[in-house]
Amino acid sequence: MHVDRKMQDLILIHWPAAAKLPLRSPLHAQLRLQTWRVLEDFYSAGRCRAIGVSNYTQYHLEELLLVARIKPMVNQIEVHPRYPQTQLRSFCRHNNIAVVAYSSLGMGDLVQHPVVVQIATDCQRTTAQVLLRWGLQQGCAVIPKSLNPVHIAEASPQELLSWELNQQQMKTLDDMSDGHKYCWDPTNVI
Repeated sequence: MHVDRKMQDLILIHWPAAAKLPLRSPLHAQLRLQTWRVLEDFYSAGRCRAIGVSNYTQYHLEELLLVARIKPMVNQIEVHPRYPQTQLRSFCRHNNIAVVAYSSLGMGDLVQHPVVVQIATDCQRTTAQVLLRWGLQQGCAVIPKSLNPVHIAEASPQELLSWELNQQQMKTLDDMSDGHKYCWDPTNVI
């Protein structure tokens, strides 16, 4: 791994499995630990401000917390109203691991969902803003991705932090939970 000598903000292990190994291979755990040790060394040497993981389930985190010299500071996971990962987010909160939500817009699918459209109309906000604000109010950091300058401006702190969804709107969005994932699923990785 080549890392510039400059300080990095955050380094993550992106996936709990190694490429080209079967998902059920016991080698994954060994490789995760080896990789984590490298991140711990980077952090201890002052090469980065934070280290963490991405797509780790509670199982993977529990395994890591048993052996980590430095516990993960971040778990970047798919979180949106259809897949809120409430139990995993609670586990992370209990262990002081920040949750960074990706795919907050459900790969673009949720911006057209009738429930989200109605709430956006009621709030006089875009559907993307409603979904990102939901994530923030759930206690997640959100990382929207766009090349469109208008969408980037709509997701700015000034636009997302100047208002809130009310309790009923949050409940309505929470009620969309149906376990639907838009991205890869790490639950079968041992």
